[in-house]
Amino acid sequence: MDPRIPSLIEKAERALIVTHISPDGDAIGSLLGLGWALRALGKHSVLACADPVPQPFHFLPGHQEIVREPEGTFDLVIGLDASDPQRLGSPWQQAEGLDAPKIVIDHHVTNLHFGDINWVDTTAAATAEMIYELVQALDVPMNVDIAQCLLCGVVTDTRGFRTSNTTPRSLAIATRLMEAGADLNLVTEQALNRKPLAVLRLWGMALPRMQMRGRILWSTVTRQMREETGVNDNGDGGLVNVLVSANEADVAVVFTEREDNRVEVGMRAKPGFDVSQVALSLGGGGHPQAAGCVIKGSLEEVQELVLSALEESLRRQGGE
Repeated sequence: MDPRIPSLIEKAERALIVTHISPDGDAIGSLLGLGWALRALGKHSVLACADPVPQPFHFLPGHQEIVREPEGTFDLVIGLDASDPQRLGSPWQQAEGLDAPKIVIDHHVTNLHFGDINWVDTTAAATAEMIYELVQALDVPMNVDIAQCLLCGVVTDTRGFRTSNTTPRSLAIATRLMEAGADLNLVTEQALNRKPLAVLRLWGMALPRMQMRGRILWSTVTRQMREETGVNDNGDGGLVNVLVSANEADVAVVFTEREDNRVEVGMRAKPGFDVSQVALSLGGGGHPQAAGCVIKGSLEEVQELVLSALEESLRRQGGE
């Protein structure tokens, strides 16, 4: 960790902390965990995300304080769990003109180092692991609110400690968070095991649209589908993680139609395959087995662009 990071936080009077669009459990957990830590230091911070907090993470303390359009001035800006500035959406873009240090804290291998100070640890299974280390460096006592939020980040980004990047460090941090009062069963039940009925209805519409292209299994979620099922956020509810479990697929993709003629592309790969470089080449990023991007264009245009790029990448990797 760059020693300037805790120093800047300790000097800050009003910090803006931003996490990425279509937030997952690591994004929200890291955002809230750091927010609670700054509160323990007596610091005022504004927590921002361009998209709404998904319902599965409403059990986390403080989730209702996350705003989509931060207001006012800030003397420190921190971006979490995002490999590029576009991924942080409008709150980060609005803050880019501020005369304030920009810190990026992330664990994605495709990070573009777009901050003034960049702490990128690709050995971390979740950004929440890094926030845990930052909390220790700030000498903030680990309370149950911080611990619950950070445990959510670790558990969800490792899919319950099942991904290939889960390490002894991940398990050790999870143990310490549980010792501080975090409830592992609550996180697992709320963030992994349960889905809103609206999301299940959305999957019911998306699953029949599945198509195979070589070893790529893909489907589409349109804005109309989300409106008809009552899914309020812009994501697919984790559908891409379901698709990649198919025996016949090496890679899964879900194309989610967003506003302003944009399409969000979520990609997953089985161990031994890498989708991060395709995501990076299309303006996104992520991990070898979990990556994504947002592309301007119609669904049909984006589908052909992405699927062609993945086919070529898989050929080079020996998957076709």
